[in-house]
Amino acid sequence: MPFPAFFADAPAITVQDSLAAFLGAPSDGMITYRYEDAVRLAGHSCPTVAGAWLMTIKALRALWPDSMPERGAAQVLMDDGQEDGVTGVMAAVAGLVTGAAGPGGFKGIAGRFGRNDLLRFDAGFGAELALRRSDSGAMAVAHYHPELVPADPEMRERLQRVLAGSRDAEDHVRFAELWQDRVRRILVDFADLPGLVRIEMR
Repeated sequence: MPFPAFFADAPAITVQDSLAAFLGAPSDGMITYRYEDAVRLAGHSCPTVAGAWLMTIKALRALWPDSMPERGAAQVLMDDGQEDGVTGVMAAVAGLVTGAAGPGGFKGIAGRFGRNDLLRFDAGFGAELALRRSDSGAMAVAHYHPELVPADPEMRERLQRVLAGSRDAEDHVRFAELWQDRVRRILVDFADLPGLVRIEMR
């Protein structure tokens, strides 16, 4: 089945990846990521995936305000442990766009292009996610407040019915519609709402 149509309207980002250019795919090193890429990675679309997506691209743009963001040139720092809540999901989305990986990531070529150990957990900086440039040490700390875009009350009612074992197809269909409608409002209608995603430079 196709993705919801609003995915095409969600913010996208183009980054410059020196490793991609070095290896010739793509030859210019420029890669454009879209929300549907994050959904393919996570296997689903939800306010957490949407929030991680917005935080990552807004933090990258804050770190490279006058040029194209560089993939593989920033650490991803997560405030909590990898096993805590939705931290792992958010880290996966951030790693997709930034190239940052844990100890098992790409080790580089002759001391260049390494992506391993750029993803850190338990950083304890008081926000969901942060990116830090490897060259300058500049850090963009991202705060996410999805409660500013609340769910439709009907969604909770439908969810309760589905979880209780409802066999009414309408409950399932309507729940999914309302769930994705909230994601749409986060990514499209209110992506630039002050306070939804706030970037703090340190």
